Amino acid sequence: MEQPWELNPALTTERLKQLASLIRDVRDDVVDLHNDELGDTSRSTGLRAYECCRIRIIRAAAQQQEWSWLGIVKVDGKFTFSIGSVPVRLYRGRPSCPEERRLIPCVEALSQMSLLPTEIGDAASIIWLFAVEVDEFRYVERVSITGFLDGAQVSSWEIPLDERVPALGSIDAKLPESIKTPKASISVKRKDKKAENDDSNNGQ
Repeated sequence: MEQPWELNPALTTERLKQLASLIRDVRDDVVDLHNDELGDTSRSTGLRAYECCRIRIIRAAAQQQEWSWLGIVKVDGKFTFSIGSVPVRLYRGRPSCPEERRLIPCVEALSQMSLLPTEIGDAASIIWLFAVEVDEFRYVERVSITGFLDGAQVSSWEIPLDERVPALGSIDAKLPESIKTPKASISVKRKDKKAENDDSNNGQ
């Protein structure tokens, strides 16, 4: 299988790594908020993770200085964003076997695909997807970009993720309460009477 950038030059490694890191960071932050006692389930956390990723990608696309190559094709429903002019979707699962419905592009994506440069040939018809795989604790384990043409996988690349820097403790964390300690008693040691008499005799 060919690499994504070999099929479409808009899919550069730098862009793919930047997006994959954003997706990983957002999903992992959502998992940190999972609360069994509150009633969270795998489904509720998964839905929240997807929605948060969708919103964060939309917000990133609005930051043209840093994400000038990122666009939004369809904001809801079959949420679709674009890398350069290439439509891309997002799902959780293995890159080799997305659900069949994932391989059906929205009308907006089809329209944009028809405008891709003619020099890329059949690659203009590839359905590109970000596949997110998670571990047993729901944290992101791998992010891949995968491409399908006429239902067959033609490209797949596991995107290398940089290690996240562990967060430091919050500076506004509550400090332990101070403990009151009793004041030490200060007193002059009195000489006993015998010692006083001896001293007086020695002074005569």
